[in-house]
Amino acid sequence: MELTKGELSVLEILIEAEEPLSKAGILDNAPENRNWKNSSIHILLNSLLKKEAICEVGFVRIGKGYGRTFAPTDSGRAYYKDLLTRLSQKVSSYDLVSQLIKEGTFTPEELDQLEKLIQSKR
Repeated sequence: MELTKGELSVLEILIEAEEPLSKAGILDNAPENRNWKNSSIHILLNSLLKKEAICEVGFVRIGKGYGRTFAPTDSGRAYYKDLLTRLSQKVSSYDLVSQLIKEGTFTPEELDQLEKLIQSKR
């Protein structure tokens, strides 16, 4: 299985949520720099379902209708874990985090959380 950058972003949101999410829930948990359109997220979810990285686990009431909820599969979690492992073997943790900070990947809130974490480990 090989995932695109967008698919990987959706999978990461589902893994970090630790609970099944609807399409709206995924959009609510997306980073600020991700502005997926409704049709884009639909395509990503269908592709992840086809690749068996996620599965449909139920329904949730959304307004007057119902929406499907999704969760990562074991193979989706394994793919994500392997990707992180391969990345950490190629790049030092410091280089990875510093590059992400330089690129503006983190929101101000995430930077505050990282700063608190660093302070707590000193």
